Amino acid sequence: MSQSQRETAISKFFSGHFCTILNVGIVLCTFVESYMFPFAIIKWMIIVAKYRDIGTLIKSYISPPNTPSRFRYNYTLELMTACKNYNIEQADVLRIESHVSVVMESEAGEPYDFIQLTYCGQDCQRIPPALWKMYGAKVRYLDLSFNSIETLRGFEHFPRLDELILDNNKLNDGVTFPLLPHLKTLSINNNQISDLEGLVNKISECFPSLSYLSLLSNKACPNQLSDLDKDESDYQRYRYYVIHKLRSLRFLDSRRVGTAERAEAATRGEFMRVRRPRPEADAAPALPVARERPLPVDLSALGKHKGKFYQNMKYYAQNGHYLPRPGHLGMFD
Repeated sequence: MSQSQRETAISKFFSGHFCTILNVGIVLCTFVESYMFPFAIIKWMIIVAKYRDIGTLIKSYISPPNTPSRFRYNYTLELMTACKNYNIEQADVLRIESHVSVVMESEAGEPYDFIQLTYCGQDCQRIPPALWKMYGAKVRYLDLSFNSIETLRGFEHFPRLDELILDNNKLNDGVTFPLLPHLKTLSINNNQISDLEGLVNKISECFPSLSYLSLLSNKACPNQLSDLDKDESDYQRYRYYVIHKLRSLRFLDSRRVGTAERAEAATRGEFMRVRRPRPEADAAPALPVARERPLPVDLSALGKHKGKFYQNMKYYAQNGHYLPRPGHLGMFD
């Protein structure tokens, strides 16, 4: 190393560590002063009392703590979905543009281990295959609210999913859930689910680690948001049943599951199923109503009919006795 390079390195060192050198110099001067002048020890005590963290400060300059930083990267991805348009005589390919928000996080120097996808308000009926092909194995958070999703086909490609938001879609009782062993949060508010028992059985089989569930504004959730005829007692019975079936739940419909409520659900939850009347399509067919057969009309007998018991007479009371009154028709004409 030449003399000029050595001087440049020394100047860079002093310029970069000026504060550290200044603090160390002040401490050394204080030590020398206290040695030469014993009463200067009082000044040293004041400095220690006021700047008690100076040792930690010097240590941080000498060897900074080895705490890895976490990086976060946000961007918006534009998707072009191709589908056939059969409204035209010659089948044409219709390209639909949509947008997905992507958040990626990782430790310093490590590959991305957390991916969050937000695909809201795109009017899609199912998740685009491009999302699971590009990010599926690392996605931990997926928000698909305010769409028209009717099927969960393709969700099996998100094995590490922790949180799934499906609010304001068109999921019904026929939906099939994939096995997601790490899923902890499921929100399916404002869908078309009415069979609570079937839904809870599917959830218990497919999401064994679930701790948060929200079913508000579904017919399966009997509260006043979905049915004005329901009251708090109906909703509480619903909670007892769901908590009994899903033992790992900590939150249900934005309300925490308390200890007393869990104990009550363990005792009575099995008998708290909310039964709803079957829809008209599934109801038993009504019995046929027998049609009345009118009596035949004999035009030649008009004006000649007679009663079964009395003919051409009507009784009236006179002196305690019933006498016929001539000239009138009978009672059973």
